Amino acid sequence: MNFFDYIKNESFFKPFTLKYRRIYYDCIQILIDKTKELPVLYESDAKDSITIFLKNLGLQNQNKILQEKADSAPNIIQEADSHSNIMQEADRDSNIIQEADSHANLAEDNGGDLQAASIISLFRDCGWLLPREIGRNGEYVVNVSIDCRRVMDFLRKMTEKSGEGMMSNRIFSMYEIIKSALEEDSVRRERPYTNILVPLVDNETELKNELTDLKENIATIMKAVIAFQDINSFGQFIMKDEMLDRFFSEYFFVKNNGLIPTQISFIRNKLRVLRQGEMFEKMVAECTENLQINDDEARQRVERYFAELQYFLSVEYEDNMELVDRRINNYYNLANTRIMLMASNGIRLESAISDFLNAVAKLPEDEQELSMEKAADCTQLTSQKYVGYKSFEKTKRLKNEGENIGLAIAELSEEEKNLKTEELFKNAPNRYSVERVVNFLEMQFGNDREINLRERQLKTKEEVLMFAAAMLYAQNEEFPYEIELSEEMVRTDIADINHMVIRKCADE
Repeated sequence: MNFFDYIKNESFFKPFTLKYRRIYYDCIQILIDKTKELPVLYESDAKDSITIFLKNLGLQNQNKILQEKADSAPNIIQEADSHSNIMQEADRDSNIIQEADSHANLAEDNGGDLQAASIISLFRDCGWLLPREIGRNGEYVVNVSIDCRRVMDFLRKMTEKSGEGMMSNRIFSMYEIIKSALEEDSVRRERPYTNILVPLVDNETELKNELTDLKENIATIMKAVIAFQDINSFGQFIMKDEMLDRFFSEYFFVKNNGLIPTQISFIRNKLRVLRQGEMFEKMVAECTENLQINDDEARQRVERYFAELQYFLSVEYEDNMELVDRRINNYYNLANTRIMLMASNGIRLESAISDFLNAVAKLPEDEQELSMEKAADCTQLTSQKYVGYKSFEKTKRLKNEGENIGLAIAELSEEEKNLKTEELFKNAPNRYSVERVVNFLEMQFGNDREINLRERQLKTKEEVLMFAAAMLYAQNEEFPYEIELSEEMVRTDIADINHMVIRKCADE
């Protein structure tokens, strides 16, 4: 649906096109905040809030203008002392003062446009406020329309956006939604379209926007670097610009944090699970009911959402991160080149030194020596040395310094040696001893008298190693089985192993 078909009010954006659009924006935000504070916002309270805001706005403008006049007073006096263009300066000051007075009296000199009652009436005409409604005490109530509230909340979030941790938070949110959806008793499974699929798509859309902002921020930084003309301003940009710090810290957190790739892989894999079976059909049924569309349209919508999520997590995300990577490298190269140019005052020192040496090489030997001596007189080399942290370290005394730390000499009897040896063997048992292999094969035999390896499915590395150990013990007297090996190879997902038939000995 087109947005203007939904709004059904051609004047909805009218306040944003008028002269005092900034004031109207602040006023509607004040009313929205008031509706959150008070259970019922009466028209008298709304008018009082707007009136106070307009008065404060006039005082702020007046104070700002007085401060500007105070700051400019020394310059005006100095220019007056120079006795040049006195009349022109006086006329200019007169215009400034007149303009300042008009701003200072903003709330009064507006022909009635900026009165609380007229502002509320304008908001009702454009659909920002609902039609008048009488409250319980007989006074009119001010109700902000849902459409206005949503639009203003969106504009506030857009303008007050901090940019800290937004990308990683989107990925974490998607991970938590998927993880919760897979739990058997999860409440999200009751309405999977509304509580699983739609939030995933919303977070994916916002993550796309964050990546776009990321790319645009790099372009803005590169333009700012190009505009710098001196090393001092460039240094201040690097040291003090908080936007630069936030931008790089969030990007490198997403790029280098080990959890992010794991979580993205988890989301991508579990989306395939949600896309199949009962959960998918429940999403289609809920979408059909909520949007009042037929089953085919709902199925196409749900399929499109899943395909969009899979494509973004599998392709778009990595492509965008690689593009950002390249742009950051370009930014570093540009910054490095810019620093070199500003440090050399626009002269490429490598090229200048090369030209100088080529010119000196063509001179006679005596002139070469004279040229190099003069060049040496123009160059001053200073040795810079710093005190390291090692110079401040305190020497720590050894814990056992001054004590006898030698090992005591003691003789062990044969019996003690045997006990120590047995204890070592007990503490480090052989995982593939004869006893363990026999126990494993007994479990494999069950009620059978023979194990045919070709008929077995070896699924773990432990099973393969147990059968390999059985080959080694085939000639051992303690091993109670007969093994028949062949040259045929049995191929499994774990390893390839010779085919064998294991039989219980006849005396058993």
